[in-house]
Amino acid sequence: MNLDLRLQRVFDRVELVSGIGTPDLGQMCVMAFVAALAGEGHTDAPSCASQLIRAFAIPLNDHMPREARQRLKPFAPRILGTNDGLDAARAEVLRQVVAEEILPRTLEHRQAAPGAAAPQWRAGPLGRLWLRLCRRELHNRIARLLAQAGHDHRPGHADDLASAAGRLIGLCARSTTDAREAEWYWSRAIGLLDRLCDVGAERRREPEVRADRLERFEAILDGRRPGSGTHAVAPPALRLF
Repeated sequence: MNLDLRLQRVFDRVELVSGIGTPDLGQMCVMAFVAALAGEGHTDAPSCASQLIRAFAIPLNDHMPREARQRLKPFAPRILGTNDGLDAARAEVLRQVVAEEILPRTLEHRQAAPGAAAPQWRAGPLGRLWLRLCRRELHNRIARLLAQAGHDHRPGHADDLASAAGRLIGLCARSTTDAREAEWYWSRAIGLLDRLCDVGAERRREPEVRADRLERFEAILDGRRPGSGTHAVAPPALRLF
């Protein structure tokens, strides 16, 4: 079977979920999907991936509604090989988008928040108050991180900004009652992830999703022991790779 077609079939059978997921059921977060394609086992911290991309993608994955979350699937192969030493360049892209697009919008959103409804997991007046306080805290933290960006080059500083930005986008998108406003946040987040993956793409050798890894992945999804050719209930300790 054509490798691209085989990869598409795996895509169709995987559901992205919040949390690390259960690969035996075909459910995993986007970073666990990256790890599976790379043959790194069931983890949300694959060594082949940019730490900055991971820091942004995990809160984004976890905050997205189910249908919107599936839009992250095509990024899994693109994240392979992004642990390429170019996170400083990605940090500049992140800072620009956050400073010029995300923060101004979240400030407007925060000012309009008193009439907003909380998502189901934070319903009622106390939930709305919690969301406003959390957004304010995250907004201020991001502002401080941006202010420090020019002179603070500690490892992990940009990762902190990426994680906070992903959480803030998720909170704002999920707490608005305006579907167009929510879509604005999800689209900007996906666009930012796209730009982060593009950094270094012209120099980076396209990583290969190997046929043997896809075969093993398909065996797990089929409920077969890898290599057995027969169906069986996979034991709880079974891992993808």
